[in-house]
Order: sequence, then structure tokens, then C-alpha cells
Amino acid sequence: KKFRYIRNYMPHRAYGQHMEDFMVASSARSWQKAYLSGECNEIQSVFWRTKPGEELYDTENDPWEVNNLAVSPAYKDVLERMRKANSAWVRQIHDTGFIPEADLVDRLNGAPAYDYMRSGKVDLEKIIQAAEIAAQGDAGNLKTLQTYLKSGESAVRYWGATGMLILGERASPALSDLVAVLDDESASVVTVAAEALYKLGKKEEAKNALLAVLKCSNKFAHCHALNSIDCTEMGGNSEIVEGVVSMLKSRRMTDEDRYLIIAAAKWLFSKWKLDPGDYNLKF
Repeated sequence: KKFRYIRNYMPHRAYGQHMEDFMVASSARSWQKAYLSGECNEIQSVFWRTKPGEELYDTENDPWEVNNLAVSPAYKDVLERMRKANSAWVRQIHDTGFIPEADLVDRLNGAPAYDYMRSGKVDLEKIIQAAEIAAQGDAGNLKTLQTYLKSGESAVRYWGATGMLILGERASPALSDLVAVLDDESASVVTVAAEALYKLGKKEEAKNALLAVLKCSNKFAHCHALNSIDCTEMGGNSEIVEGVVSMLKSRRMTDEDRYLIIAAAKWLFSKWKLDPGDYNLKF
């Protein structure tokens, strides 16, 4: 009850990503504007930046969770105890979050995820281990991440690619391995590998891979691809714009599609300063 532990499996993503239901609040918009204008202090700026792999707070003495004790040698024992507790918990509940949404939906085929995760059809231990190593952001694990890209389990390949995306430039020795999975059967693997490659300078290959994902039928894969496009500088590319437009026009939008896809696309058009009407679109 004294400590709070947080394990960030995607430390390369900022806390303050764009979400329509969050950014509709004037307080959120003014906070972001202040940050971009350099008006926030160090603590106020944290929300708009990427995350540490682990966070540990003494909630009695630091109720606002400002001082991250995960980096303090004095709290090493507490950190390890809390880390083990988190690790045991995600295994105990058969956490579905370690399988990317697009992959999970394809596997379930309408069945409950709760039942699937307990069916014996998925080696969750292997997937969690891959996620934990990927999230460390340690270049010393690069060879291990390369082996993950060759796994028969798509979620392990996904975490292998994610680990390389987290490493950024430090993953450059594995560039050919990332290129090799751009035709992976998993759209989730392709999307992450494409984003990693884009940031390693392979922009044409990344662009073509994401365009291919936008042509698949999985709405969660579309949402994932739109998020990756948002995290790169592809917005000025006319082929990407056309790919997004084509994807939007090819779908019969359900309420879930509007929540998942339309909100993401609407943000991209706003960010790119494009008028949806010029493309016969109405959000």
C-alpha cells in the first residue's frame, strides 16, 4: 500500500498521445500548447515525453508521484519485489495485452478472449518474456530480438520488432532482419517493423509496408497503422494520404470503426492541414 510500481512495455510512446476524447478538453489543449511553447517546467513536461521502462513511487511521501525511485539504488529491493509481483500478476490473469489487438481478433474469430488465453493454444510465458526483454531498451539484447523475429509465434515476432523500434538507431545492425519481416503474415509485425525501419532511414520500404497494411481487412490493423503513421513524418507523402483515403472509403463504417479509425484519421487530416472535403470525406 505504500509503493506504486508501473511497468511500461511501450516506453517509446509518450504518455500524452493524441486521443480525441482527451484532447476535446480545453485544459488538455492548453497544457499541450504550453508545453510546445516551452512554458512548462520539468515536471509539467513529463506527460508529453516518452516513458522510463519502470516507475516506482512512495505514495505516502510523494502522493503526486513525481520522484521516480526505480533509478535509486536505495530502493533496489523494493523495485525487485514489485517487479516480481507485476510479473506474477500478468501471468496469473493470462493478460491478453501481450498479444497485439489485430492478431488477437484474428485468432479469436468471435470467441471470448478469456477462454482463448486459457485454452492451451498460446504460450503466454514465451510472449511475456519477449515483451519484458523488448521493453528494456537494452542494445545488449539485440541478438535475442533478432531471434524473436524468426519465432513461429507472431506475438513474439511483434515484440522482437517492438524491441528494435525502442532501440532506435541502436537497432541498425538488425536492419536486414526488419526488412525480412515486412511480408510477415501478421499485420502487427509489419506495422512495427515498418515504423522501426522508417526511423532507420528505410522510408520507401516502410511506406510501402504500411500501405499494404491499410489494404487488409482488419480494423485493428488499420488503427495500428494510422498510429504508426502519426509517429513518423509520413504525412507529407501523397501516397500515404491516398492510402488512408482509400482505406476509409473501402470500409462500411460501424460505430466501432468510427471510434477506432475515424478519430485517428480525423486527427491525421488535422495534423496534415488537409480538408477532408477535398477527398470527398466527411468525418
